[in-house]
Amino acid sequence: MKHILVTTDFSEASESAFDYAKEQLNLTGKEKSKITLLKVIDVVPPASIKFEYGLALPDKKGMMEKVYKHASEQILEIAETQFDGLPVETAVVKPKKAVYQEIINFAKANDVSLIVMSTHGRTGVKHFLLGSVAERVVRRSPCPVMIIPAKI
Repeated sequence: MKHILVTTDFSEASESAFDYAKEQLNLTGKEKSKITLLKVIDVVPPASIKFEYGLALPDKKGMMEKVYKHASEQILEIAETQFDGLPVETAVVKPKKAVYQEIINFAKANDVSLIVMSTHGRTGVKHFLLGSVAERVVRRSPCPVMIIPAKI
């Protein structure tokens, strides 16, 4: 069975990969393939603060749970609207490592045949400061990676 992994960060740019993933699924046959839509939680918003013993303590765990729940709901909505009628699964990962490493680990652990992801098209200083998840995945992936430029 061919397993296609499609990554998303919920940005408009990441949606560029959806049509290409569906095309790959149709080429290999819906009966012989599946798509997994993956979101790695990459940025946790500022933690809520709880007060104990007169100290302000960040509630990072509680905030991560809220972000995880919201991401799970959002990815299910994308699966229903963008991949309706197709064999699609969803996954949300709470990161223990960098986003690119979590994508690669997921691909290895789930016997992924192809990773389809978009790029934000950053260049220059933004690319240097923010890096490129797509570039790092391409360099370290255990399987082929299809990079789709962001729609402008």
